[in-house]
Amino acid sequence: ELTKVFTVFKKHSAKFNRDNYLACALLVTLGVRKSELCCAKWEEFELDKALWHLPEGRSKTGAPITIPLPEQVLAWLNELSMRACGSDYVFPARRASKKPHMGDDTLNRAISSMFGHEAGRKIQPSNLMGDIKPFSPHDLRRTFRSLAASQGVSGHVAERCLNHKLKGVEGIYDRHDYLEERKEAHEKIANLLEPIIDK
Repeated sequence: ELTKVFTVFKKHSAKFNRDNYLACALLVTLGVRKSELCCAKWEEFELDKALWHLPEGRSKTGAPITIPLPEQVLAWLNELSMRACGSDYVFPARRASKKPHMGDDTLNRAISSMFGHEAGRKIQPSNLMGDIKPFSPHDLRRTFRSLAASQGVSGHVAERCLNHKLKGVEGIYDRHDYLEERKEAHEKIANLLEPIIDK
């Protein structure tokens, strides 16, 4: 399904632009939340160290986290840096907007349009996705979790990749951040997805 989805996205780049394509690639490779990615600032990244420092208050849990970045992600971010034309944001707003970065519903609308649904249009476009079931950006995060399990990533490591707090006794006593283990997990996912996303 991912192969088909990214193939359709790329084939219809006039409708599903490169920023949206790379945003989806980052969501499924890093497992971050759409809200964390869409308003990310370049100052949060240490690209020379392959790290993204998501600051306190920017995630759903409120807790900061450092996200290790595979080399494929660094290549996408370097492209986005050129596309950002000096903006403070990884995904600057491309239209007049109250927000200086990609809107909260931009990706949702872009994906929906590929399925033949566009809000506010009387005549809806055709469904370009065929038999693929409609999905949202959040489903890409779920896909990351499934892919992590398929690649043998331990549950507690995958949960930390998603920036979930560990529950129960484990959450109370286990304060280890699993940075190296998360780096390995993200690399496994990136290597798995690279032929699909970068083809």
